[in-house]
Amino acid sequence: MVNKGPGSKKIYFPSAEDSRILILNLLYITAGALLISFSLNTILIPYGLLAGGITGLSLIFFYLFKIPVFIGILALNIPVFWWGAREISRSFFFYSLAGTVLLSVLQPATYGYIQPFQLDMVLAAVFGGALSGAGFGLIFRGHGSTGGTDIISVVMRKKKGLGIGEVTFYSNLLVIIISLFFFPLNIGLYTIISIFITGKMIDVIITGLNISKSVFIISNKSAEISVRIIGELHRGVTHLTGEGAYTRHQKTIINCVINRFELARLKRIVAETDPDAFMYISDASEVLGRGFSRSR
Repeated sequence: MVNKGPGSKKIYFPSAEDSRILILNLLYITAGALLISFSLNTILIPYGLLAGGITGLSLIFFYLFKIPVFIGILALNIPVFWWGAREISRSFFFYSLAGTVLLSVLQPATYGYIQPFQLDMVLAAVFGGALSGAGFGLIFRGHGSTGGTDIISVVMRKKKGLGIGEVTFYSNLLVIIISLFFFPLNIGLYTIISIFITGKMIDVIITGLNISKSVFIISNKSAEISVRIIGELHRGVTHLTGEGAYTRHQKTIINCVINRFELARLKRIVAETDPDAFMYISDASEVLGRGFSRSR
């Protein structure tokens, strides 16, 4: 920040950390747009498959009217960005605009670099969806999007209270319904497979494969169990105070988060220390903090 003197406006310059985050996000978005472009050029378009959202509508226009996919993506996103400009944050608008422009540039630029893969239709739907999902997941990790459904979702959540999942479902359903009118039934069915795989791959990229476990332990020997968890698993524990609704006895409840490979050892510790302990385990899809992933 620079202040030129009394009465002058303060000028803000991005810090080194802000610049690092900006560059990292743009790298994520560029890599994601590149993967989506290869998915379109090497699998989806050669096999006549569709995708969800704006990309799917652009593919429909390409198949029916020979309008290039990148032009369709740009043209369909113009009213979406105009509509959502005042409803979304500046950073999301910027990163989404970057994702949309990069996808529109890289899709025609990478055409022909890799020859279409020789696959049957099922594998084309699966791997086309997986490659696209990986690309979208990277773009989301860069805090951006490719416009379209994602911006509409944010606006509709504010205006109508609709969830992002609902808007995405309806947009994908629209693409599938249109495909049933203009394309053979098998294309619509393969598109359903592709969209499903895309969604699953997005989840994998965003949350990762290493799902952690959140464990609650109710025991009369909470102190002993906690000491063993800290000493043997080197994991932190949190003590919560609870009361049995039937017995009215006060108990100390242990909560800890471990990775899935440590679960068997934790069960053994609890069983050896207090065979009568009550324990329940749930998935923790994303854990940030010491010993796990760090937020950036």
